[in-house]
Amino acid sequence: MLQTRIRILIIEDNLFIRKAVRRLLAKSADFEVVGEANNGMEALQLLSQIDVDVLLLDVEMPVMNGIELARMLKDRAIPKPKILVLSSYDDQEYVREMFLNGASGYLLKDEAPEKIVDAVRNIAGGGNG
Repeated sequence: MLQTRIRILIIEDNLFIRKAVRRLLAKSADFEVVGEANNGMEALQLLSQIDVDVLLLDVEMPVMNGIELARMLKDRAIPKPKILVLSSYDDQEYVREMFLNGASGYLLKDEAPEKIVDAVRNIAGGGNG
């Protein structure tokens, strides 16, 4: 039986963090990182070209932040990827805005790596992170 891999797009403006998250996810055979974006605008361009199951999304980014991107995706008629926010900010307004705009989970970047991996799996399966 063919097992489907969870297709992930990492949207993070900090290159060091983006590469560290990619390395973390690459350790799991059921994950496939299909792209990386530096901001929401780049992510929109990629989403028009590739199929994605889960977005690992930062909140604060240049050009288009995570809240703006989530708002735009919420209004799309086509199938929407699940959103797991991975942020440095635990500000309740950010958390509230992300959940109002379709996020399934919100984690801080300093969470234990296994918690991030578990959250991606849970969200891809229809649960919450």
